[in-house]
Amino acid sequence: MTHRGVLTNSTEIPAEGPGYRFLRDNDRHHATPRFANALVRAAARVDEERPGGTLVFGDLSKATGGTLLPHFSHRNGRDADLLLYATTLDGVPVPSPNFIHYGPDGLAFDKKKRRFYRLDEEREWMLVKALLEDPEAHIQWIFVHRHVKARLIQWARASGESPELIARAFEVMAQPRPPGGLHDDHTHVRTTCTSEEVLHGCEPFGPPRAWLEDSLDAPPPPAEASDAELITELSRPLQGAGGSSPSVAASP
Repeated sequence: MTHRGVLTNSTEIPAEGPGYRFLRDNDRHHATPRFANALVRAAARVDEERPGGTLVFGDLSKATGGTLLPHFSHRNGRDADLLLYATTLDGVPVPSPNFIHYGPDGLAFDKKKRRFYRLDEEREWMLVKALLEDPEAHIQWIFVHRHVKARLIQWARASGESPELIARAFEVMAQPRPPGGLHDDHTHVRTTCTSEEVLHGCEPFGPPRAWLEDSLDAPPPPAEASDAELITELSRPLQGAGGSSPSVAASP
């Protein structure tokens, strides 16, 4: 379960690595070994394919898990807060300075530094893609504001990504309902339990994802009609980054 539990076999992500760094120097950068490695690989992949950007890690979990205020979850090494990739208004990649709120236009204003930043949609989409394609990441949710999701889906479609990959991203990206927060300043990535982890006490919670081969209770593949309906929906003219998408009965 995401709102209880502890972390019995943790890995601490190194303070720095290819394409990433921490926002704060604290003890909140632990995760299950599989998830920690997947996050590091995803950051490195973005850095290799599009050098210059920096993924900034917020909170993950403590070494032994348990309560991690002010979060409702982050208790068992399956959750990670990742600040959004940012650029200057001129398009120069820069590390996100903090949890700054992006509007429907993809811009954020940092009151402390008194400067604007632009959402780096290219690298942010590449991160989502890297996580979804990593066979060990087992991504269940990427909690993010609906207008950030809209801009990333728009970027993916314009870049010619496959309908299957876009459908997966559309399914896992969701704005949590209150009191989970808007998530217009970061993504909250959650991994599900693998079959091996279930045997060691991990309790599955939330919807399974049909494309995960190692999911014990994955539903049957969706009917052809359902696939066609989703592809039709994704093929419609874009309504702009401010378009809505349904919120979900989940919280980060």
